[in-house]
Amino acid sequence: MIILAGEYVERLICEDRTSDVTFLEKDQGDAYTALNDGNDCSGVSCPGTLHVSQRMQEVDVSTIGKPGDRVRVIVSPDDVQGGAHKSGSSRSAGVPARGYVLRNGRWEDAPVQIVPVRDELYSRTRGLLETDVLSDSSVFIVGLGSGGSYITWELAKLGIMNFTLMDHDRLEVANVVRHMAGVSDVGRRKTKVMTDMIHDKNPYANVRTHETKVSWDNIDALREIIRASDLVIVALDNREGRVIMNKVCVEENTPCVFAGAFQRAHGGQVLRVRPGESPCYQCFLEALPRQAGDQEVSNPQQAQRLAYSDRPVAVEAGLSTDIAAISLMVVKLAIQQLLAGKPTTLRSLDEDLVAPWYFWLNRREAGTEYEDLQPLEFNIDGMTVLRWYGISLDRNPACPCCGDFVGRVAVEQGVEVSSDEAAFFGEPETAS
Repeated sequence: MIILAGEYVERLICEDRTSDVTFLEKDQGDAYTALNDGNDCSGVSCPGTLHVSQRMQEVDVSTIGKPGDRVRVIVSPDDVQGGAHKSGSSRSAGVPARGYVLRNGRWEDAPVQIVPVRDELYSRTRGLLETDVLSDSSVFIVGLGSGGSYITWELAKLGIMNFTLMDHDRLEVANVVRHMAGVSDVGRRKTKVMTDMIHDKNPYANVRTHETKVSWDNIDALREIIRASDLVIVALDNREGRVIMNKVCVEENTPCVFAGAFQRAHGGQVLRVRPGESPCYQCFLEALPRQAGDQEVSNPQQAQRLAYSDRPVAVEAGLSTDIAAISLMVVKLAIQQLLAGKPTTLRSLDEDLVAPWYFWLNRREAGTEYEDLQPLEFNIDGMTVLRWYGISLDRNPACPCCGDFVGRVAVEQGVEVSSDEAAFFGEPETAS
């Protein structure tokens, strides 16, 4: 089977002209595709030719193209100008196209399918989530490890057209068992791997990447990206990076979602920050420092720092299925945030997802406060594993990030703060 994108055909071909096309060979020559709009994903690249002719039936396939061609397709102008948006096999649906594949030195017939990718890519979700509703959305994802890669992959299915990805790391062998990428991607930048995965779901998505680490040194660049984003997703494994992202998101009034798994992925938590409405990550740190400090071991440095004596610590401990549950909640919250103010059948979820902090347990982990929880069989109405809990958390009025820290301290100490002093500390003016 030869599969071509109708939009790809329309853009590349003019009447009575021959154009080069790079196909991807799949399944050892069982299928040849040109659907990805030039963004190569999986498969072996092989050269081909697309030829347009008013007298398609009279064209000899051996007289067109280049010597190195492996695939050749002949179409009529009607197909390019008006018929490219008909799906189905050219042999069965009457689409005017002839396809050939070179085998053992001979051109053999192959059925051709011309697919209207942009129109049909998300047809299976139409009615639940219209694709054009989120097409103008821009999402910034920071951290593309086990959780971040899964979140990115799921968001790519939603019709979002604008992604910015940031991660300084390359894929390692130890990552593969829990990452969306495979062994063939080891050594590649995680940003580039996930760019390919996005394009494999949506060839038309715009993806910008930054192979750098979140730090105070690049806060101005972060601010520019966040300012242009509708939503920020933070899947970092270090506290400093989260604090920086939280600060800039609050200052730029950009919603953000923080995701994290506990050590050995025995559970996880998701914090949704809506500046001015909900507590921020700094509020969370101060209110629940122990929960904030419980995080998955994701690199050798963390493992060495913990230095367990009772058991060996494996880097990136935890099953991918445990991490996936946490990632999916992030995606759910992202969908609701991006759909804010838009008509959708998912609107009722706004009433169910009102909490700023969501908590999940994968198992009764030994050595934690959850090891003695009763199983669901004996504790239907109590706290159990494999269940999400939305937890209320108030904003800290004296939060140094989203509150009036200087003003509150001044009141407690009986000190008056002038407007100039308040502005110097980046705080709103507060009366004594």
